[in-house]
Amino acid sequence: MKQLDELGEFTMLSIEDDVFNQELAVATFMDTPNINIYQAPNGEEGLKLIDEVPADIILLDLMMPKKSGLEVLEEIRKNPKYDPIPIIVVSSKWKEKRNIHKLGADDFVLKPYDPEDLKVRVFSHLRVKKFNDLIRLIKNRSGSKDTLEYLRDSVNTIDNSHKQLLGQIGNLAHGYMDENGSKRLGDYAKMLGHLYGLNSKEIENLYHCMSIYDIGLIRIPKEELESENSKIFRSHTELGVEILNGIEETSLISMAKKVVLYHHENWDGSGYPYGLSGPEIPIYAQIAGFVDFFDKLTTPRLYSKRVISAEDALSYIERESRLMFNPELVDIFSKNFDKFIEIKEKY
Repeated sequence: MKQLDELGEFTMLSIEDDVFNQELAVATFMDTPNINIYQAPNGEEGLKLIDEVPADIILLDLMMPKKSGLEVLEEIRKNPKYDPIPIIVVSSKWKEKRNIHKLGADDFVLKPYDPEDLKVRVFSHLRVKKFNDLIRLIKNRSGSKDTLEYLRDSVNTIDNSHKQLLGQIGNLAHGYMDENGSKRLGDYAKMLGHLYGLNSKEIENLYHCMSIYDIGLIRIPKEELESENSKIFRSHTELGVEILNGIEETSLISMAKKVVLYHHENWDGSGYPYGLSGPEIPIYAQIAGFVDFFDKLTTPRLYSKRVISAEDALSYIERESRLMFNPELVDIFSKNFDKFIEIKEKY
C-alpha cells in the first residue's frame, strides 16, 4: 500500500490463539513491509507483550484460553497510556459487536474476513493514529520562535490528510453503490450547498463528507441491507460515527460526524436515530440526506435496485416538502432541477 508506505514504520500486535488465523494475519500483510507483526497465542501473553512492544495497532481475537478477548480489551483500556492504540476485534460472533465497542474497541471484523478488507481497515486506523500522534506533538511543542509557522503548516497537513482519510474510509463502502456514486453525491451536495448559501469551506468539506455518509453500512450484515426499516439497518448511523470517533476534531471531521449521524432525520421528526425535527437537524445532514434520497430513487444501490425517472423523483420529493425535507431545500432543488440533471448525466 503506497499511501501507507509514506507514513513510515508501524508495529502490529496480533493476539490470536488459532494457528491458521495467525498465519492468515501474517500472509495478509506480507506485501506491506513497513508493518512489523508481533504475535501472542493467548490473552495472558498478549498483555505481557503489549508492555514490551510499542504497538501502533492491535488485532484481538475474542475466544481464547486463559484470558478471553473481552477481558484483555477491558484490561488494556483501563490503562490510559494505551488509549492512542486502536484495537480491532476479529471474531465470528456478530452479537459481541455492541459489547466490544462499549469496552473501547475501535472496530470489529467478522470472521471469516476478506484479507483486503482487513488491510484497508488497518490502514485507515493507522492513518488516524499517525495524525493524532502529530496533533499531540503539535500541542506539546512550545517555546520555539517558529512554532506558529510550524502549527500553520501542520494544520494544513492534517486537514488535507483528513480529506484523504475520509476517502480511504469511504472506499470500504463503495460496494454499496455504483463506481461513481460518491463523486456524484459529492457534486449534488456541492450544488445544493452552494445554492443554499454555504460558504466555500463548508461546501468543500461537505463534498468530502459524501464519501463516508453511509460508512456504518459496512457493519451491517448483508442479509439486513434490504430491510431499511429494521432496527439493525437503522443502527448504521450510530455505527458510522463510532468509526470516526478517535479522529482529532477539525471542522471537516465535526461536519462528517453530523452528516453520518443525522442524514436520516426527517423535517417532521419522523426520522432516525433521534427523531430530530426542523432546524434541530444540522443543515449539512439535511443536504446529505436530501441528495442521498434523490440519488437512491434514480440510481440502483446494492440494497435498493428499484429506480424511477428523475422527473418522478422530483414529484415525489415535492410531495415530501415539510414532511421528510426542509421546504427551502425542496424549493431550491425544484427551481434548479436542470443543474442536478446535468450532474446526473455527467456520471
